[in-house]
Amino acid sequence: MLQIGCGLTDAEGAHRYNFHMLRHVAASLFIAHLKWPPKKIQTVMGHSKISMTFDLYGHWFENAEADREDMKKLESVVRVVA
Repeated sequence: MLQIGCGLTDAEGAHRYNFHMLRHVAASLFIAHLKWPPKKIQTVMGHSKISMTFDLYGHWFENAEADREDMKKLESVVRVVA
């Protein structure tokens, strides 16, 4: 209904975007425009691991490569402690 109201349908009235696509866009906008940190994105999106958040949206964070390296270090520490 929302897509119809916003004109986001094709000529036959079918939705152009599925729920998953809209969810991905929302998360990308939260990062790019609201500057939400990775942990907040993880929580809002319901990801069980921060690595999933980085795999999907890491390119949107300001220094994604450094963040990935930091997460690898943290994950290795957690494995040693556990």
